[in-house]
This record gives sequence, structure tokens and C-alpha cells, in this order.
Amino acid sequence: MWFCFYFDSLCTIPLGTTKVRLQLQKKAVVGDGTGMLKYRGLLGTIKTIAREEGLSALWKGTIPGLHRQFVYGGLRIGLYDPVKTFLVGSAFVEEIPLYQMILAATLTGESSWNSSLS
Repeated sequence: MWFCFYFDSLCTIPLGTTKVRLQLQKKAVVGDGTGMLKYRGLLGTIKTIAREEGLSALWKGTIPGLHRQFVYGGLRIGLYDPVKTFLVGSAFVEEIPLYQMILAATLTGESSWNSSLS
């Protein structure tokens, strides 16, 4: 199960790096003083980062990203059963209604997402 979180992060971190570069880019001053954008589009940004900083630069922030995924996934998976039990009661012996399972999943996903923001 944890492998999925790590594999997902390793695949998406380059996209996140690219997205952040596009969002935070400043206009680079070129020769005659006119401003031009350094990064243009997803693939252009990936090519520019790889050419100027090396391919490994796309994975900057991998270790913190994996730590975040470990905490996020651990909270989400670890809190699901206690929240579900809280919602239906510990004496409940029948099949748990679908809406309560969805509510438990939503609450645990929300709590883990909020904890990853801090």
C-alpha cells in the first residue's frame, strides 16, 4: 500500500515542480530590455529545466514530498476505522450503510489534508 503513495509521488513531483515554476516565473530581461517569459507551457518548462539544471532538477523536493505522503496516507488510513466506529457506534453489528462509510472516508481525508497544510 505504501508503495503506491511513493510511486505516485515520484511520478507527480516533476509535474509539481513544473507547475510551481510556471506559476512563480518572473519575466527574464533579454538583450534589448524587453521582458520574455522563461518558461512556456508544460513540455517547454520541462525541457528548459532539464537543459539548464539537469534532469534530476525535476525531482527537487522529493524527500519532503515523500514525507508528506507518508504522513498524509498514514493519517487517512489510520483514522478511517476509528472515525467509522465513532459514526456508527461500537455496538453496531450489521453492515455499515454506504453513506456512513463515505462520510468516514471524507472526514479522514479532510483531516489528513488539513494536517498536511500545517
